[in-house]
Amino acid sequence: MGQGKLSGENLPGYEYKKLRWGFSLGVNSSWYTLEHSQYYIDKIKQEPNFTVNEKFGIGFNVNFITTYRLSPDVVLRAQPGVGYHSRAVEYMGSFEGSENGMKLQEVNTFSGELPLLVKYESKRRKNTQMYFIGGIKPTYVVGGPKKGNPEVLQIKPFDFSIEYGVGLDMFYPFFKFSPELRYSRGISNIHEPYESLYNNSIQKLGTNTITLYLNFE
Repeated sequence: MGQGKLSGENLPGYEYKKLRWGFSLGVNSSWYTLEHSQYYIDKIKQEPNFTVNEKFGIGFNVNFITTYRLSPDVVLRAQPGVGYHSRAVEYMGSFEGSENGMKLQEVNTFSGELPLLVKYESKRRKNTQMYFIGGIKPTYVVGGPKKGNPEVLQIKPFDFSIEYGVGLDMFYPFFKFSPELRYSRGISNIHEPYESLYNNSIQKLGTNTITLYLNFE
């Protein structure tokens, strides 16, 4: 029988260990939720073709994992790490030097993040176990747009998100592998007011991220 198959019961009793460690790799898709300002409303009355819309971007995550079992079904997980997120806002209108009237403000950031999550596990079936997970994630940008540049969309460095998702624990002879899909919704307004066309058109920015994590413990 091939080594890759889950035959018999691997790591018996592992799901009941009090304390576990691991790491995770992730790929994410991120975008903003934006709320237009009064400046924007006034501008489209003068320039009806002027629009401001969010765009998706792709990034990645690298995290460590520490889990502590609270009960037979519930685990507390801390997942500190770093994330690279690429988000953009597209401006359409009359811009000098632009043939198609479009300006794209890409906001690429490196952030330190600390998800604190509660994981609810179903009953283990041989070598698989479904679970639901949810919690909070504080984030701090350590590398992003240059501050005070009127040609760049300005954002605040701190964000706070609510996260929830679903995953599958798969027990192998020497480790546990868990693909996990998680959605993160920022509840902070990260827009930094600044006197420029790109910033005046927006009064509120929130973050959205869908991440596919590959967890190893």
